Amino acid sequence: MGQNIYNQVNISAELDNWSISIRLDKREAAVSIHDRLKGFSDDFSIDTLIKFLLLESRFYLMQKHLVNSAAAIDNAKKHLVHFKDTHRHYLHLAEGIQFYDEKHYQEALNCFEKAEKYLNQLNDPVEIGEFHLRKAMTYYFLDITTLSALHAERAIESLKPYKTFEFLLARAEMLQGMNYMDLHNFEMAEEHLHRALASYKNINNHNFITTTKLNLGLLYVERKLPETAIRYLEEARKNRQERIHLKILYLLADSYWKTNQSSKAIEVYSEGFQKSMDNDDLTMKWEFSMLHKKYEDKVNYESVWQEGIEYFRGINDLYNVRLYSKELAWHYTETKQFELATRYYLLATI
Repeated sequence: MGQNIYNQVNISAELDNWSISIRLDKREAAVSIHDRLKGFSDDFSIDTLIKFLLLESRFYLMQKHLVNSAAAIDNAKKHLVHFKDTHRHYLHLAEGIQFYDEKHYQEALNCFEKAEKYLNQLNDPVEIGEFHLRKAMTYYFLDITTLSALHAERAIESLKPYKTFEFLLARAEMLQGMNYMDLHNFEMAEEHLHRALASYKNINNHNFITTTKLNLGLLYVERKLPETAIRYLEEARKNRQERIHLKILYLLADSYWKTNQSSKAIEVYSEGFQKSMDNDDLTMKWEFSMLHKKYEDKVNYESVWQEGIEYFRGINDLYNVRLYSKELAWHYTETKQFELATRYYLLATI
């Protein structure tokens, strides 16, 4: 009976649709297809079972079920003797995505390097484009900006012709905007971020619209245009997207202080500082505290910034160590405290 039902269902097409739903972050559709496929899993060929398990790992990652994702990879590995080169690519890709989601970026890169050895086995330019996007994202968080930009450009070129995958193209455009921002090519950064924003609006993805507006706000902060930054950050603030809300509040408070709107700055700062305590987010609590000392409590500015930098060193947050050490070093240079300036300039280069 199961075999008869199986024959009525195009499993290959279902797997393709499931893969597309996962890549486009269409969660409800992915859940529905997963439920249907599991009903036929006893009838899968070995080849189909391997494909199913490797996709299932990504499906569970999309739902933030890391344990189930790892179990799916382990189940796929039980059939290693039957692996083809395409299976090996998808295995290393799935492992890399899992490491990436756990913020183990070097381990993720190692997996993507293994997957790349089999990239020439793929015929689908969209899959190739997504691979380059994944690798570009990993290089970005490893602070290897030039290689991130290289792979992001490859992703854009691969994905651009395929309207169905505009979501992936928008992610690549947004990432490239961030790369150009890090490279201080602000005009190119602005161009890519606005392309991403237009695409996210076109596909009505509100979460990524908010994220892109945050990134545009950051761009205009970097360009020393706080008035323009405020417009995008206030728009991003309205959506109250939990994952990035504290970052929005931080940049918004900073921009209000820079434009001499102290009462608005204090209001936004207070909301952010309280929320960081409620969430037990010590990193953002320190960032808000240091921001407040910079503008409102200058007597304690130096001591709190020193303590904050030591906290970031203690948790190996090298990005914030460099960021805040550079600014503190400039302060010590301006106030002719050259020994301290040298110390923090050195910390800014680690």
